[in-house]
Amino acid sequence: MVKQFSYSQALLALAIALLALSLFKFTMHVPAIISAIEKTTTTVDLVSPKVDDIVSEVALVRIEVSKVRNLVSQQTPAILSQVEATLPVVQQVIVESEYYSRQLPRLLDQIANIEQQVEELQASMPAILKRVDDVVITTNNTTEEVARWRPHSTHYLKEIELSREYIPEYLSRIENTVADAKTVGSEASSGLVSGFFKGVINLPFEVVSGLTGIVDADSRSAKYLTARDIALMQEKVVALLNDSNQTKSVWQNVESGNRGTIIKGKKTTKNKQQCLMVTFNNSFGDEKETLKELMCINDKGLWKVI
Repeated sequence: MVKQFSYSQALLALAIALLALSLFKFTMHVPAIISAIEKTTTTVDLVSPKVDDIVSEVALVRIEVSKVRNLVSQQTPAILSQVEATLPVVQQVIVESEYYSRQLPRLLDQIANIEQQVEELQASMPAILKRVDDVVITTNNTTEEVARWRPHSTHYLKEIELSREYIPEYLSRIENTVADAKTVGSEASSGLVSGFFKGVINLPFEVVSGLTGIVDADSRSAKYLTARDIALMQEKVVALLNDSNQTKSVWQNVESGNRGTIIKGKKTTKNKQQCLMVTFNNSFGDEKETLKELMCINDKGLWKVI
């Protein structure tokens, strides 16, 4: 009897062979598995003593978590209250935002108007610049005119300043002239007043004789001052020396244009006579000169240049 080929037996044999191969491959990985188990065992042995500490830490963490929960539960009502209080403000902000959003079209219209005005201004800029150029030209011309008049104005200011200084002297001379005019009839015989009343009062001869050296002969004042100038200086210096309350006097001759100031200095004595140092600041034309003279009073009460 001939046996027939059995597929089932062949498949069974193949399965057994594959199983054997799988077992063989598994046995090859067994040392590695054993090594891993040993390492795991070692790690577990190392960690196992710390498990209690970990458990304690976890317990502490749980306690902290419970505290945090309690704190949150306590703070939550206050937070909710603040949120509720903030809600009206938020609603107000929303209302204002809506109002501003409604105003935006009007604002855009205004911006458009401004842009139109800017365009019109740019269109008119050439005319404006031309007017500015005209103003600049006029200003430059005015500046040039002012520059040309500045020296004259300085001269005018000096003249005004001198006039302000001399006005009190003019008033004093007018008062003296009026007073002398009233008494000229009675005083003409005594020699105190004689001559004319045109702004200069002549002094008596005995007074003038002591003042002949009031202007040094070698000075520029002697060259440029007129006889009327010197007469005015003599008149003013006598009045100044006889007035204890006055320390300065001013003279001016409107005819010659010359002028000056007389300053009374410190007191001194010479030859048992009371003396004063007198400073004469004379101006003639564009020049100036300062003269200093020592003047003493004699036993007759007359001043004399020493």
